Amino acid sequence: MKILALNGTYRKNGTTTTLINKALEGAATIGAQTEHLLLKDFDIRYCTNCLKCYGDVASEIAPCTHDDDMTAILKRIKKADGVLFGSPVHMGYVTGLMHVFMERACFRLARPTGEIFGLKGCPEPRLTDKPRAAASIVTAGWVPEEMRQYCDLGTQWLKENVPMLINGEFVIDQYAAAYFPKELKDEEWHRAFFLRELTETQQREAFKLGKTFASRISDGNIGPYDVATLMEAFEQPENSD
Repeated sequence: MKILALNGTYRKNGTTTTLINKALEGAATIGAQTEHLLLKDFDIRYCTNCLKCYGDVASEIAPCTHDDDMTAILKRIKKADGVLFGSPVHMGYVTGLMHVFMERACFRLARPTGEIFGLKGCPEPRLTDKPRAAASIVTAGWVPEEMRQYCDLGTQWLKENVPMLINGEFVIDQYAAAYFPKELKDEEWHRAFFLRELTETQQREAFKLGKTFASRISDGNIGPYDVATLMEAFEQPENSD
């Protein structure tokens, strides 16, 4: 059982990285082999909409005009049994780096030969060799848990798109809201990102997420992508609590 973590943070020692590492520790207790990739360490160029990938309906991983590190990462996804996506919240969303990665992955991992709600030419998975599980961890630098719906648009987007790309199911997610060890003064709020801390509870939740994620994979309780998940993605995200 292999679990791959794709980390869209720009800070290798920050909150997102710490929580992903905790999740992978939890997954390892179930016997998972884990790998943690910081996307910032790879050459991932912008999509130019050349449609080379879109035009190839035969390949398992479609070709691309760019000769960068994307192909190597996509091959790692193919080998994985589960993929954990991690990102800080930037303007209520995933980072630009994570979005660029997903944009580049789209038609390289999907072919335009599917049908959804009677509409032909829709994307469907290329990686049909096995179903894979997906999970996510997103971290906020300022917005508290009770305001997640106004801040965390990224998790919803991942839930809607990732299952089709990896041919599987989205299992679990964590939103690590901002925590401040003391009540901030009015003159401190403009520095809130520097003053937030990662709590032990959040780290335990990430560890638990990893165990739950790996257990679902180990139990063989992951099905292939189903169009019905498009509707399920609009429901409230499952929390790791």
